Amino acid sequence: MSPSREPPPSAVPGPSVRESQGLLRKYRELMKKHTALVRKLGEHTRRQVITFKLSRWALETNDSALAVMKATGVVLANSRWHVMGRLRGPWRREEDGAERMALRDVGQAEAAAVLALTEGARITRYRQVRESQPRVLEVRAERVTGHMQGQVLVLARDITEQARTEEELANARATLLEREKVRALGELAAGIAHDLRATLDAMRLRLELLQRDVDPAGQGQQHLDALTRVVSDAEARVDRLQDFSRRKPGTVLERVQLMDVVRDAVDIVRGGIEHHARQGGQPLRLDVELPEGLPHVCGSAMELRYVIINLIINARDAMPRGGAIRVKAFRFARAVRLTVEDEGTGIPEEHLLNIFKPFFTTKGDKGTGLGLSMAYGVVTKAGGTLTAANRPEGGAVFTLTFPALKAAPTPARGGAR
Repeated sequence: MSPSREPPPSAVPGPSVRESQGLLRKYRELMKKHTALVRKLGEHTRRQVITFKLSRWALETNDSALAVMKATGVVLANSRWHVMGRLRGPWRREEDGAERMALRDVGQAEAAAVLALTEGARITRYRQVRESQPRVLEVRAERVTGHMQGQVLVLARDITEQARTEEELANARATLLEREKVRALGELAAGIAHDLRATLDAMRLRLELLQRDVDPAGQGQQHLDALTRVVSDAEARVDRLQDFSRRKPGTVLERVQLMDVVRDAVDIVRGGIEHHARQGGQPLRLDVELPEGLPHVCGSAMELRYVIINLIINARDAMPRGGAIRVKAFRFARAVRLTVEDEGTGIPEEHLLNIFKPFFTTKGDKGTGLGLSMAYGVVTKAGGTLTAANRPEGGAVFTLTFPALKAAPTPARGGAR
């Protein structure tokens, strides 16, 4: 029996023409879908590239410093972060006074603080230390979620101008409040002075009635005369107090004899200084040296009186152990100079440049920081200067210098014939 033979290849049945056309059609459809997917993928990739470029451009051109950080260091940062990182430190956190040497240390501290929280962001402010015009940074730290979990996004903005504006606004509000307090105190002083004046008038009337019934040559008349002088002096002081507390809508500059202004100011404060010395148990002395014939100066007598009163009271407060306050006026070239010296603790050197600035005070809660600034404004408005310095012997000296005015022309006697 002979073995069977396989048919030749040409004899194997192949796909029909219809099946081949169907497969070709399916292939073409798949190619179209593939081409559409490739086109869609390319469009998506192009958008991602554009988004990445825009994001990078936005990060690099932003004024804020941005960094992705861990508690151990910086992972990624924009160029602004590196620029701000070169600013001099240290940086002091306003909430607790903690200091960090560089921006990197600030970011690490804030990142560690945020990672210690369960959720939420953290916003803090840092201020440069040992700078005449310190910068202020606002640092916002927020935990990153998703595949970057465990990292913190830190955004640092330079808000120096914003902080300065906030401080100026707070100072303006405080100024308005202090002005309102001063106005209220002025009204209160005016009311008290009015009541005192009425009381003194009644006392004067009673004394005049008593003088009618007392023997002019007797001992009682001497006592009545002394009481009359005391009442007259008290009335003069009340008049000065009323003039001092009276507020005017505008300041009128006039010819002022500085000696008279100083005498009035000394009369007003002398009693308070003597009472303060008795209460504190420390000897206080007020020495006044006023030569005759000083030329007039330009200014407001009422406001200059306030300036001298304020300087004398400051000198008293600067001498907790007592001492002498010396008020001296003299002619200096073509000017009139007035000095107020004390034997107190003096002024720290670092405060001499700021002592006339508004709201700057070394008295803590006992001072408003407005007295010397207002005095400086009064003297400057009058065309003078006000300076402060420390005496070599101890204590401080305030010097007021005013341009001397020419003597007023005397009216000619009689008329032309």
